[in-house]
Amino acid sequence: MRDTILCLCDLTGTMARPWVENGYKAVLVDPQHGIDHEDGAYLKLARTIEEAFAQISVLVRSGRLAFVAGFPPCTDMAVSGAQWFARKYEADHMFQAKAVSVAEQCRVIGEMSGVPYMVENPVSVLSNVFGKPSHTFDPCDYTRFAPEDNYTKKTCLWTGGIPNASSQPGHEPAGS
Repeated sequence: MRDTILCLCDLTGTMARPWVENGYKAVLVDPQHGIDHEDGAYLKLARTIEEAFAQISVLVRSGRLAFVAGFPPCTDMAVSGAQWFARKYEADHMFQAKAVSVAEQCRVIGEMSGVPYMVENPVSVLSNVFGKPSHTFDPCDYTRFAPEDNYTKKTCLWTGGIPNASSQPGHEPAGS
């Protein structure tokens, strides 16, 4: 039974909430959780993806995984912060390679899982690494569903196993 979703680099669990409300369990991997702990249907692992790889591997092999979502930190990749890249480079020549490595871990786990997956990031250097995103949106496109997200910030999704929603019958652009 595919009853669990995996959210990588996810502190808040916002993505997992509708899944949990519909009976799924969620595994959230983010070192900012402080300590590993269960919180209802959520298992929060206070680890990097690398540190959690053994548990992720067991979950993938269990056949229980239904979806993978990755939210790698955008701080060192988003073009909105490009003005600070030179200073960051001086402090750590590998700052961007390290950030891209985390995003690649999300993508590879998604690919290897055999289930639908997505990796999310604002417009960033990931387009140079992953290629053109599968989907783009602004949070204000979905204001109808989340009134607090009434702002623009072009966001990219690189996906696998997810059909293009705009080509599905009955699709209606949100936020209009």
